[in-house]
Formats: sequence, structure tokens, C-alpha cells
Amino acid sequence: MIALALIAAMAMQDTNTTLSPRIRSMIERIPLPRAGEPSITVRFSRDTVWVGEQVEVITAAWFPRQLRDRLRHEPSIRAPLLGGVWIARNQQNPVLAGTRFIGRQVYDLFVSYQVIFPLGPGRIDAAPAALNFRIPTSTSYFAKEEARSYTSPAVHLVVRAPPPSAAASLGTGPTAEAMRIAWRAPLTGIRAGAPTIVELVLGGEGNLTLWPSPQVTWPPGLHVYPEATMENLSPDRGLIAGEKRFRFTVVADTAGVITLPPVTYPYFDASAIAVRSMTATPVTLPVVAAAPGTADRAPPLLAGDADRAIATVVVRTFWPLLIIVALLPMIAAMATRRRPLRSPEISPARDPEAALRALLGTPVDAGPDHVAAALRSRGVPRDEADHVRRWLSAAARRRYGPEPADPPDPPPALKQVIARLRRRAVAILILAVVLVGRLPGQLADGVARYAGGDYGGAARAFEADTRLHPTAPGAWRNLGEARWMAGDDAGAAAAFIEGLRLAPRDDGLRNAWQRDTAIPGDVRSLAPTVPLSRDELLLVVLAAWLVTSTAVIVGWRRSALASGAIGMAALLVALIRIHDEHADRALVLATTTIHISPHPATQALGEVATWSVVEVHRRLQNWVLIDTQLPATAAPGDLNIDGWVPASSVAGIGPLD
Repeated sequence: MIALALIAAMAMQDTNTTLSPRIRSMIERIPLPRAGEPSITVRFSRDTVWVGEQVEVITAAWFPRQLRDRLRHEPSIRAPLLGGVWIARNQQNPVLAGTRFIGRQVYDLFVSYQVIFPLGPGRIDAAPAALNFRIPTSTSYFAKEEARSYTSPAVHLVVRAPPPSAAASLGTGPTAEAMRIAWRAPLTGIRAGAPTIVELVLGGEGNLTLWPSPQVTWPPGLHVYPEATMENLSPDRGLIAGEKRFRFTVVADTAGVITLPPVTYPYFDASAIAVRSMTATPVTLPVVAAAPGTADRAPPLLAGDADRAIATVVVRTFWPLLIIVALLPMIAAMATRRRPLRSPEISPARDPEAALRALLGTPVDAGPDHVAAALRSRGVPRDEADHVRRWLSAAARRRYGPEPADPPDPPPALKQVIARLRRRAVAILILAVVLVGRLPGQLADGVARYAGGDYGGAARAFEADTRLHPTAPGAWRNLGEARWMAGDDAGAAAAFIEGLRLAPRDDGLRNAWQRDTAIPGDVRSLAPTVPLSRDELLLVVLAAWLVTSTAVIVGWRRSALASGAIGMAALLVALIRIHDEHADRALVLATTTIHISPHPATQALGEVATWSVVEVHRRLQNWVLIDTQLPATAAPGDLNIDGWVPASSVAGIGPLD
């Protein structure tokens, strides 16, 4: 009775409830081990399957609990590696699947498994799995351990291709079961000129990831743009199953009626060994007239590129060089004052060793071997680098010897090396200017959607382009035009502001800014009024500083005062512009509820109106923490409120660098 109770208790502890019914049915067929010894087995759920049919392969190990209690480390199970298959599910860590008495000993069964789909016909061999563990030779903790290893018998799986009679009608169709196909579209229809998402949904059992896209013949007058495919898995009795949704953005040209066409989709039914075809029923959708307020808007021309202004390229790329240029007058003044006190030395420009070290960027105390290695890394031939190394060694011996002497004459190879390094530096500088001076955006998708009337999709594409090229005014202009055509006036204004900060004199941006009469006055004040960008103002400040310094040295007092005044005015405007442009602000696109935390179910603090300018403090996934003013109910005036709003409800006007 005690033994029976123990067996019942161990059965209640069975943890294989997480295993699918197909895996549990395979466990029942696992052979038992010899009494007193562990064992490991590999099994396929079937010996012969069709291409693309679901197969389970399990690795099962019986292990005596008494022996396991003696081990210092857990046993390791190495499952076989399989080739030519698609692994849909993989349980690498063994799970306890059962416990039972075998020959008066308690055995635990550990199982790991894979759910696979064969990709081609042939034979799949599973290499033997291995069960490894180490047994202490005595009860002492410091006793040595004896390694033990058990391997499973080799098994294989035969994969057959669909019958030749079915291949012609199947084409590229998948292997699946109980498939279905249907259209999903808005029941109320679509609006002319407005992008709408429609879905072609495939459902059934099989490898959803490898189901190919259906062939759809779209009706005329409908612009179609494929979107990302979505998969929704819902396993049924251990079988991989679910829905795969092929999504499309459609834009109708005119009002009327459109019909989503019938779509035929063939697949190979492995259980019936036959090709079946399913057809999506055509769906008729009404197309209503375009929304009032945007129907009379003619699509403006796009910028066509994402070029950056020359001033932007110079200031934001070569700012260290500009700082050095700005310090030149001070350096020259200091050098002029100290010149009488300095002893005559060889000019660094005429010192070949100094010129060489400057081009290489090596420190003055770097040894000849270090300099030679730097030359070799820059492509200088070995013989020329050796000549330079020997010359530097000789110069060091003379310079730091018991009796200092002049260094030896430089070898002829040194002149060639310096010339080659200078040409290399100039080439790198020119290449950098070319690369950063013109940054073409990836506009093909956005332009195509814009031309086809999918202004919402074009706005998403142009928004991605602005993330790649945040300092390109053309990218912001394209984003603003797409948002304006989609009816998002606040979002368009935010994009135009960003573009005008970079190119205040751009005709396209200025025309778009003046054309949108819905922009309130407080938002219009965010656009720059001085027809110079921040980077152009900084260049004006630098030029005025150089002119003023030169005029002071020469003695032209009036010129120095005039240029100094211009530089101070430009510097003041530039500092104001830098302060404004570094504030992370946003425009509210539509009246939005402010929540106390980033979740729609939390307490609401109030509502912020459309066109409100708010300060952005934090961004968390799809939410932003804003600071805004709300009207007070108990007292006159406004209250400053910090709260969370969805990121999709605001358009950023933030720093561009």
C-alpha cells in the first residue's frame, strides 16, 4: 500500500502539463531503460512526412533518482542538430515529464523537444543525442569524479515531395490543413483620397511564416501600397495554427463603388494527399466623397531631395576647425608679443620631423619604431618606412648624445612620404565634405505614396526620412506637405517650423508657411523672423570676429567698431536662437486627455486643446510627459500641469542636433 501511495503521489507531481498532447503521446512510446542505468532516446513523431508538414522530435532521458542525488552537478543533455528544417518551437531546457518505478528504483524522465517543418524532400538524419554526467568515486567532497556518457541510437526522417500530379496545380502554395481566406475591410466603406487599411486574412494549420503572399488583381482607380504582414499564432492540440494577415493601404481616386476581387489560394493538404484551393469572396465597398476641408487642396510640389545647407554642413560638421580659426587672432597676438624673447628655432613648417609627426598624429616622444609602424598602417611601403626609422634613430642619437649635434640630413624618401601623407589628408577632407555636404534621402516610397494620394503613408515615410536627415530642410518640407494634404494642419506647422529653422529663406517653406492660414499667432511666433539660420549667424559672428581682429591690428578703428557691432548683434540673435531651438517642445495635434501616468486607464488631469504648445520632459515608448497650462476652475489664471499624453497626439518641435 505504501508503494502504491508513493506511485500515486509521484504521478500527481508530473509536470508534463506544459507539454502538448502530441508530445505526451510520444512520451508513452519511449522505451524503458535497463534497471539501474540511465538511458537517452531520440524520436520523431512520424517516420515519413510530406514537405512542409509539422513534425515533433523529442530527446528523452531516463535517470535514476538515487544516482542523481549522488551527483554534484546536474546531468547535461545534448539534443541532436537537424539540417534542412524550419524550427517553429524549441524547448532546449529539459523538463520533468514523468516519474515511475523501474526495477525497484525511482526514475525521472526528462524531455526536450523541437517542432520542425521540413523544407525539402530527402532524408533527415538525427545525430545521436548525448547524456553526460560525472559520478564521485567516494562520499568525500574532494573525491575525484568519473565521467559517464550515454548516447542514443541514430534515427532518421523520410521527407516526401508532393505527388507530381499535384505539383502543377499547387505552384508555390504551402503545405497546410483546414485553410481559409477572407477579406477584412471597413464595413462603412472608404473615403476618396483617404488611405484605408484592408486585410487579406489566411487561417489554418501549418507554418504561417512560410505561407507566400496571395496574388491579387486590384481594380482600376485604386492605389495599393503593401504594409507589414502580421501573424497571430493560436496552437490547436499541439499543432501550429493561427492567422496570417496580409495588409494593404488602399486609396481610391473618386467616389463610387469598388470591389475587392476574389483571390484563389491553393495549398497541399497532407492528410488528404491532394491540392485544395480556397477562394476569398469578393467584397464591395462604397467610396464616399472626400472629407470637406481637404478636398480642395491641390498637392504642392515636394522638395525632391534631402540636401543640407552649406552653413549647416560647415558649422555642424567642422566646428572644431572653426574654433581653431576663431583662436588664430589670439594666437597671433600672443606670438607677436613673445617673439623678441624667443631664441631662433627651426620653424615647425620647415622641420621635416615636426611635419611628419603632425601628419601622423604621433607624440613628440614617440620612438622611431612607433613612427614606422604608423607609416606602415597608412600604406607607406616598408623600405621607405625603414629609411625614415633609421633617420629618426640617427637624429635621436645626435640630439641626445653626450655632445648634442645637428641631426643628419633627411633622406630623399622622407619628402615623398610627407607629400603622400598630405595628399591623403586632403583627399579624406574632400571626401568628408562630399559625403556630409549632400545626403540624399530615401524618398522613393514617400514620393510614390504622395503621388498616389496616400498622404498618411507618405507622411510616415517622410517622417522616417527626417529621422535619418534631421538637418535637411527639404525632408521637413516634404513631411509638412504630406501632413497638410492629410488634413493634419498642426503636424504640418511643426514640420515647417523645423524646416524654417534650417533654411529661413527657402521659398518652398515660406510659401507653405504663408499658405496655411489656420496657424494661430502664438504658433507663428515660433518660426524665425530673422532671415538667417542659426548656423549662418554663427558664421557671421566668426567672420565679424576675424575682421574686427584684423582691423584692430592694422589700426582701422572705424572698421573695427562697425564689424564688432555687427558681430555682437549676430551673436545675440544666435544665442537667442540656440536657446529657443534647444527647448524640447511639441504641438498638440488634437484635443487630448492628460493622464497621471502613461496608461489610458489612469486618472485624467484635464484636457489640452489643439494647437497648444507644450514642453516635453520625457519620452517613454508610446507616451510623452508634457508640461502645459490648464485653466483653473477655482481661481483666475492658469495652472501648470505635468502629465502623460500619447506620443501620437503631439508633433515634436525639438532640437535638431
